[in-house]
Amino acid sequence: MTASNEGALLVLNLGSATLKAARFDGFSPGAGSPGLSQRIEIGLDKSRDTPEALLAQATDALGFVAAPTWVGHRIVHGGDAEAARVLDAGEIGRLQKLATLAPMHQPPALALVESATKLWPGAVQCGVYDTAWHATLPANTRRLPVPQRWDALGVRRYGFHGLAFASAMRVLANQDDGTARGRVVLAHLGGGASLCAVHDGRSIDTTMAMTPLDGVPMATRSGCLDPGALLFLLRQEDLSVDSLEQALYRECGMRGVSGLSGDMRELLASNSPAVTLALDMFALRIAQGIAAMATRLGGIDDLVFSGGIGANAASVRGAIVKYLAWLDLQLDDDANVRGVTHLDSPASRARIWRIEVDEEGEIASACMALAMSGH
Repeated sequence: MTASNEGALLVLNLGSATLKAARFDGFSPGAGSPGLSQRIEIGLDKSRDTPEALLAQATDALGFVAAPTWVGHRIVHGGDAEAARVLDAGEIGRLQKLATLAPMHQPPALALVESATKLWPGAVQCGVYDTAWHATLPANTRRLPVPQRWDALGVRRYGFHGLAFASAMRVLANQDDGTARGRVVLAHLGGGASLCAVHDGRSIDTTMAMTPLDGVPMATRSGCLDPGALLFLLRQEDLSVDSLEQALYRECGMRGVSGLSGDMRELLASNSPAVTLALDMFALRIAQGIAAMATRLGGIDDLVFSGGIGANAASVRGAIVKYLAWLDLQLDDDANVRGVTHLDSPASRARIWRIEVDEEGEIASACMALAMSGH
């Protein structure tokens, strides 16, 4: 794989459980939007999936017989970067310093970048950052209530799931361009989950802060916890920082409460009291987060559900919106069960949407913008 495959973009969207990959042809500055040729999803097996093996599997499935011209990588934590960047040695070094802030995602993504660079030394490696969407956060949201010296170290709100949020807003604008300029709350609910308040197409608040561990409870991540509880655990159980980090990322959330799993499909198939509690807690905390985002916006015109849970679990959407009845949000039950795009009833004060996001398409667009700028 050393020959040139002119005009082909390979997109690699590495998550905690899957690698989503896509091929876009016709990729060159001035040629317009690249055309999606094919996309695939590969389940990860951490015991045997090396970066080299994942690349081989993805490129074989996508029909690459030669090197792509560009490779676009989803990188969860981009720090203060406001747009996609070429992944040269300096940029990779910067991202490696952020790796401890996203331990489930950043190290394996950077390992994939390293393998792709070795395999295709002539291809441009492009990093597209989930945090860049939130570059518009105002100071009273960006700043955390910590001393100035901590803020200077980078202890501030960055926000995540930016590719999903950008895609959701693009889909919403295609439904009605005026809608996307209103007061929108985005609820991206999957293995990771976060909410975003959008006004006039710009992120102005979000539930995750410095790391993807913060905010609402998730499949196996705790979401926000009393900092005093963490100090208590460090002392009471004599935990190391690494063991506490492992527990917060892998053993908490719905898995911790249910005692069964963090997989929403398994939870919805169970009727145990612990699972019922986990599901109710999830719905309540998401609803509270939506109300907080609406407060930041001064109201809500549109509520958008996306992600593996948000787009596919009708009963979870129903439980969340039920907690928001005081805001006069109301689902059309039939539309919700059928999983169509427009879910609200005529009596609902705000429109409610179900949207399938396209993170790979957002990565391709960001790569094209970088190529057009001359990078």
